[in-house]
Amino acid sequence: MDGQESFREQVERLVTEGKLTQDEAAELLKTSEQPAPAESTPSSEGSAEEDAHDQLISLDKSGWAAVHVPSSQALGDVPPDLRLKVDGYGLQVVLDASQSQPTLRASQDGELSLRAGPDGWTVERVEGLRGRKRSWGLKAVLSVPFMPRGVQAEVNGGNLTLADVSGNVRLSVNGGNTRMGSAAGLEAEISGGNLGARQILGAARISVSGGNARLDSAGGVRATINGGNLNWSGRLEQGEHRIEVNAGNATLHLLEGSSVEIQADVTLGGMMASFPLIKTGGMMQAHYSGTLGGGEARLGCTVNAGQIKVVSA
Repeated sequence: MDGQESFREQVERLVTEGKLTQDEAAELLKTSEQPAPAESTPSSEGSAEEDAHDQLISLDKSGWAAVHVPSSQALGDVPPDLRLKVDGYGLQVVLDASQSQPTLRASQDGELSLRAGPDGWTVERVEGLRGRKRSWGLKAVLSVPFMPRGVQAEVNGGNLTLADVSGNVRLSVNGGNTRMGSAAGLEAEISGGNLGARQILGAARISVSGGNARLDSAGGVRATINGGNLNWSGRLEQGEHRIEVNAGNATLHLLEGSSVEIQADVTLGGMMASFPLIKTGGMMQAHYSGTLGGGEARLGCTVNAGQIKVVSA
């Protein structure tokens, strides 16, 4: 069985088990079947290594995506946390209970490492490959036998898709794209990138600078938007929440059952809602206030040359 077949078979199995969609599988396989752009000829010292890296491989081959642990017993001491450094490649994280421990498969050998440590499992690029450039169109699948307790991820010009997380997710997205399922909480900084989250059970703390964030369901929000866009949906029933927009846009969809009081200060911007707001002040500077339901939650808004739109169910 060659490496190409091993990678394809694993992707097809994950589709059958419902862990990948057809579109996600097609994206993972598409690039692996395309030839990489021509690169300069490596030195003779690196030729054998280069030939090995040209193949698609699976974890059945020794030396690929090595996990550095002193013994199998030590695996029980590794916390169920993930640290992901996605630099210029695509990474898909899926839950696969058939695995005894996290496994990593990639479309190019020797480019990524998976290691275990006291802070959990880490995936990142292998640095210092002599005579080689980074692979074009690198794709990888990380299969974990547990729902991650916590995730810390850096996405720099790459693409990350996360399975559900039982705890909190901390993200830094710079010129890349991240999609995630559910998590207990979210803290994210987005600079020129994109974030999409299906469900955040608790509060979401978001900073967007020249990027886009979409949260389909969240228990709370504290966000700063600088030249970017936020699309947030959730039910606000209690607590303190805040949105600050500077030359950007934020749209909040308040789900049925929300009970919130809004206080907004606007300078050279706009504040709109699907329920009545009281405006005081003029065109340059104005204050808006309004209540939805009993007003149990508090939402403070600051707008500078931007816009906030609040829509109730």
